[in-house]
Amino acid sequence: MSQASLCFFLVLLSLGASLVLSSTLVAQSAFPPPDTPAEIYATQVAKGVIMLDGVLDEPTWQRAEVVSGFTQRDPLQGEAATVDTEVRILFNATYLYLGAICYDSLTDRRRVRVRNMQRDFSAYGNDRFGVALDGLMDQRNAVGFEVTPYGSQRETQVIDGNEFDGNDNWDALWYVRTRITDSAWIAEMAIPWKTLRYQEGSQEMLISFNRNIRRLNEVTTWPAYPRAFSHFRMAYAAVLKGIQPPPPAANLLINPYLLGNVGETQDGEAYEDHRNLKVGGEFKWAITPNAVLDGTINTDFAQADVDQQVQNLTRFSVLFPERRQFFLENANIFRTSRARYIQPFFSRRIGLDDNGQPIPLDGGLRFTSQTSKQTSGLLAMRQRATATTPTTHFAVGRYVRNFSGQNRLGGMLTYRQDEAFTADGLTHPVKTNATATVNSFLRPRQSLSWDNMVSVSTDSEVGNGIAAHTWLWQEKNWGYLGLIGQYASPDYLPGTGFLALSDYMLVAPAVDLDLRPKWLPAFVRSFGPDALSDIIWRASDGAFQQAVAGIAPIDLEFQTGGDVEIRLQREWQQLDETFRPLDIPIAPGFYAFSRVDFGFTTDFSRKIAAEVRYQTGGYYDGKLNSWETYVRLSPLPHIEFTGSYEYNQIRQLGELRQDLNAHLLFTRARLALNPRIQLIGSYQWNSATQTDIWNVRLSWEYQPLSFIYGLFNFIQSDDLLPEYRYDAQ
Repeated sequence: MSQASLCFFLVLLSLGASLVLSSTLVAQSAFPPPDTPAEIYATQVAKGVIMLDGVLDEPTWQRAEVVSGFTQRDPLQGEAATVDTEVRILFNATYLYLGAICYDSLTDRRRVRVRNMQRDFSAYGNDRFGVALDGLMDQRNAVGFEVTPYGSQRETQVIDGNEFDGNDNWDALWYVRTRITDSAWIAEMAIPWKTLRYQEGSQEMLISFNRNIRRLNEVTTWPAYPRAFSHFRMAYAAVLKGIQPPPPAANLLINPYLLGNVGETQDGEAYEDHRNLKVGGEFKWAITPNAVLDGTINTDFAQADVDQQVQNLTRFSVLFPERRQFFLENANIFRTSRARYIQPFFSRRIGLDDNGQPIPLDGGLRFTSQTSKQTSGLLAMRQRATATTPTTHFAVGRYVRNFSGQNRLGGMLTYRQDEAFTADGLTHPVKTNATATVNSFLRPRQSLSWDNMVSVSTDSEVGNGIAAHTWLWQEKNWGYLGLIGQYASPDYLPGTGFLALSDYMLVAPAVDLDLRPKWLPAFVRSFGPDALSDIIWRASDGAFQQAVAGIAPIDLEFQTGGDVEIRLQREWQQLDETFRPLDIPIAPGFYAFSRVDFGFTTDFSRKIAAEVRYQTGGYYDGKLNSWETYVRLSPLPHIEFTGSYEYNQIRQLGELRQDLNAHLLFTRARLALNPRIQLIGSYQWNSATQTDIWNVRLSWEYQPLSFIYGLFNFIQSDDLLPEYRYDAQ
C-alpha cells in the first residue's frame, strides 16, 4: 500500500470510528423547522416620539407586544434561558425600532462581560443582544445587528445561515444606545429602512433574536433553534407582521473625504519626502429597497487595518482578508463558492500589489440587486498606473437564480485588462484575462448542503484553463461530516481572483464531533474529537504531491469557553523542485514526517486571558518546534492590551542542514473613550524578513459611518536575509 493510500485509509477508519462513537453518545438531536412559524406584531409610532437613550420609558414602548420566553440554543438546547429577555418592536416611516431588556443581576458590574469597545466585536466573546432580519423572506439572505451592554455595534451579512462564513466587516447605518441597571442591561435600536433590503409593498419580514450571556457561556434565542445551527438559519425564524416599510424614494448618501499626508521613504541612502493633499469620496444611491448603486472617486483606504505579518511554512499562498470597506459591503454576492483555495474573484487583486501595498484607484462603480427570486451584481474599477504597474481595468458581472426552497444556480464573469507600459527599460504589451464561472448551492434538507463550482479562464499569455470545486457536508447536533474535492488545471489563472496552488487535484474528508455524554466532568461542556485529511495530486499527470492526515483524540471544551486539545498529524510531501520556506532550500524528493500539537485556551471574556500552542516533530528532513502564545489584558472595556508571539525553531533543515530561530511578534493597545472615539496602536516584528511595522490610528465617528482619522504608519524592512538569522544560539 502506498503512503498516500495508507493515509487515506487511516483517515477513513478514524471517520468511521468517530461516527460509531457519536451514535452511542449523542442524547440530543436537532429538530426541524416549525410547520407554522411564530409571529410577532410591530406597533406603529409617530415620528419624533422615540428618544434613543437606552431607556424604554415612552408610553408606546409599554403598549408594544412583548416577546419573551427565550430558550437555550447552547448548552442545553430547548431549556428555558437562565435569565430571560424581553423584546418590543416599533416602527415609523423612517426607522424600525427594537427595545431589548436583558434581565440579569448586575449590582456587581463585573458580571458584565465585554472585552473592548471594538466595532464588529467577537460575537461569542461578549455579552450581546442581536436581531437577524430577512427582508426578502427567501430564507437565504439575512443581516444581523448586534450590540454589547457598552454600546459597541456589530453588523453582518449572512447567506444560507452560515454565520461563521458571513461578512462581518460590513458596516451599516443604524443607531443604538444602551444602559446598564442593577437588574438588566437595556438596548434601544433604530435601524433605518434605507439600510434594509425588502420586497416593495411587503408588510412582513423574517426575524429572530439572540442573546449571549457570556459569564454563563449561554446562547439563547427566540424562536427556538437547534444547537447545530445559528440564529441566521432563517427557516426557523418568526414572521414580523404589521410593518409598513416606505416605498422607493430618492435615497442618496455622499461621503467625501479630505486626506493630508506627510511622509518619508528611505531606500538605502536615498530619501524621498511625501507631502500631498488628496480629495475624493464615495456615494451610495439606493435606487429601490432592493437595488443599490455605489461609486468611488480617487479612492482612499488609509483607514483600513494593516495586514498582520505571517511566516508561511506551507506550500500554499497565503490568503490575506479584505479589509477595505468599499469592497466589503455585499461582498458575498460576488462569491461563487466557499472554496478558499480557488476564488475566481478576490477584491484584493484590485488596488493592492502582491505585497499588500496600495495602488491608486481612479474610481469605480458597483451595482447590486437582490430579490427573493434572483440576485445580480456588476462591478467596474479603474486602477491608476504607477512606475511599476500599468493602468488596469476590472469588470465583474454576477447573476444568481433562486429556486425550490434554499437552492440556487449562479454564474459570474470577470475581465481584467492591463494596458501596455514601460518599466525598468522594458515595454510590456497589453495583457487580458477573463474567467467564466457557474456555481450551485443545494440544501435538500436543513442538515445537508452541497456547494459546487466550475470555472474556466483565458489569459493572453498563459492560455485557457479550468478549475472546479465541490463540497458536500452535513451539520447535526453531534457535529460536522464533510467531503471536499477540487481541481485546477495547469493553465487556470484567475487574473482577478486567488489561487492558492496551481495544477492540482484535492480530496479532503473530515469529521468534527460535538459529543456531550453524561460521564463528562461538570466543568467540561463537550468532547469534540475530529479527524481530517488533505490529499493532493498533480492535475497534469496524476502524480502524488502531498497528503496530511490529522486526528485530535482529545479536544475538550470547558463550560467557561476555554479548551484543551491534543492533535496528531502525519504528512507526506513530494517535492518536484526546490522548496524554500523562510528562504531555506529543501531539495526535491519524498519526505514523510509526524507532528504533535498541544493547545490550551482560557476564558477570553475574563480580564486576563491566554492561549498557548506548542507543536513539535519532524519537518521535511529536519525538525521544527513552534510556540504560539496570545495574551489579553483588559481591566476595563475601555482599555485593552493584546499580544501574540510565534517562535519557530528549525533545526538541521534542507540541503545545507541549516538552523533558524524565527520570531514573529504582534502587540496592540486599544484605548476608548466610548465606542465612537478610540485610539489604537500596534507594533509588528518579523525576524525572518527583518520587518518592523508601527501603526497608530485615532478614530472619531462624529456621525454614524462618518469618521475623522489621525494615522501614523512606519514600515522598516530589510530585503536582504542576513546570515545571522541562522545563528541557533
